Amino acid sequence: MTSRPALLHPTATALVLVLGGLLILLSPSLASADPVQPTRMIAEWEPAWGVLIRWPLNIPVELVREISEDDTVYTLVEGAGSENNARMTFQGAGVVMDHVRFIQTAVYSSWTRDWGPQCIFDGDGQMGITDPWFDGYPWVPGCSSRGEAGEPARPERARGYEEDDVIPGDVAAFLGVPHHLMQAYCTGGNIMTDGFGRAFSTEQMLAENAPYMSAPAFFSEADEYLGINDYQILSDPEVHGIQHIDCYAKLLDEETVLVKELPTWHPEYHCVETLVDEFEALDTCYGRAYRIVRIWCEPYSGNDAAGYTNSLIINRKVLVPTFGLAADADALATYADAMPGYEVIGFTHSNWYSYDALHCRTMGIFDAGMLRMTHARLPDVVPPEPVHEVVVTIRPMSGTGLVPGEQVVRWRLEGAGSWNEEPLAPARGDTFAGYIPRQTPGDVVEYYVSARDSIGRSESLPRTAPAGYYSFQVDPLMGVDGGEITAAPSLALAASPSPFTAGTTLSYTLERPSRVRLSVHDVAGRLVAVLVDGLQEAGPHEVAWSGDALGRAPSGVYFARLAAGNATAARRIVLLR
Repeated sequence: MTSRPALLHPTATALVLVLGGLLILLSPSLASADPVQPTRMIAEWEPAWGVLIRWPLNIPVELVREISEDDTVYTLVEGAGSENNARMTFQGAGVVMDHVRFIQTAVYSSWTRDWGPQCIFDGDGQMGITDPWFDGYPWVPGCSSRGEAGEPARPERARGYEEDDVIPGDVAAFLGVPHHLMQAYCTGGNIMTDGFGRAFSTEQMLAENAPYMSAPAFFSEADEYLGINDYQILSDPEVHGIQHIDCYAKLLDEETVLVKELPTWHPEYHCVETLVDEFEALDTCYGRAYRIVRIWCEPYSGNDAAGYTNSLIINRKVLVPTFGLAADADALATYADAMPGYEVIGFTHSNWYSYDALHCRTMGIFDAGMLRMTHARLPDVVPPEPVHEVVVTIRPMSGTGLVPGEQVVRWRLEGAGSWNEEPLAPARGDTFAGYIPRQTPGDVVEYYVSARDSIGRSESLPRTAPAGYYSFQVDPLMGVDGGEITAAPSLALAASPSPFTAGTTLSYTLERPSRVRLSVHDVAGRLVAVLVDGLQEAGPHEVAWSGDALGRAPSGVYFARLAAGNATAARRIVLLR
């Protein structure tokens, strides 16, 4: 792995930021080099430094004040006069000025989301800025005005929008991170990612690129510059309009999607319901169905409906556009129910449109040294297994190590006041495993995981823990019978022979393609071996286990645990030496 440049924190001094600018000038490769593969587009709910906005404001100044309380407000200004005006307005509104950074650039429109920088990590763990084409609305064909000979022709930028098109490069220089030119449209309001290589856009994304490249060529650009290797193109949700996905749906995490709900008389009702059907037909990155949350978007003027999905997740807050309607309170409650522990705050503004709102006019700037954690939460109902395994991936993007003993899973029974703690032990690569002791059938268990790196960053999943947490119930109708834990009979987990001396074969059947983890544990719940950890096709599977683990496993009783999508099963096996 190559060494990475120093990470510039948003509260760096002006001198450090100037040095960051010189770094760009002295290292041309940082300005336009293709990113080291593989790349990964960062999901909206991941750790962020702050939010990018534009001056003059087209958002409520109260929103700026709220962001500044805990995060950095990166404000694009054009000239010293604009910066002075912004400062006076912010100070008068109580904005935390120590948390404001001004970026001098040419700026035309307020659609920060559409033309703003897309933050990625490259294959070396370096955060960078991917910069797609942008030229405003409408798009008009013409010749390339950016890029080198042999690159695809790009549209002629509409008057004024050429300023917006260069802003991502100026932001990259300000942050001191690489700037990668993506030779395709990727309008920010029409793309959302799960952070695992999947993105969603409407058909409009392909239509914008159609005059200049084929769909496969666009997908290739998205893979190289954003790390999107599973691009889901959804039906356009509008009868007429800009067709941006953020006006109709929003990923709240990698397995939860919020979708607009309209009255049946609305001309876009069937379009939106088609969108729901398309989400329901997909599996998440963990091989199970999406949790779909509907949010009622009341029409307030003719067919114009409240755009509650056009919100911003910034660290542990959700900032939601409100429209002065009775439905506003219900919309905020919908977010609060779907995202426990998050601070959900509404902002009414006379200039929110039904086809854009708060999300369209803000853009997250992510933490280049984030402590990234991912976890496939346990199913809502689990069998009464010997232990309940919790698997977490933990990667400090700062390049530093983790603090020993600070990677833990905390759990409690529902209604209990205090948390129990179990260690998360290294399993393989960036993967850690911990074990919640066996509980009584019918018990409801609440849990979360947390970690700390050696330079002081701490994270948890859910990010709002302990106010937010995961939960599961130990199935009250299942138990151990004849050595088999009878959860998910469709998996048909079997072991033959058992008892065994030289080896046994574990067999199971998947009804659908799923992410599978097959592991072996001793009677104390300790991990002995991981036999399968990845995606598998539907159908029968067999895996051999010789009784070896990190060392030669002694005679005794073991448990094979199978997790496939939402289903789990376990089987008791006996090794005789």
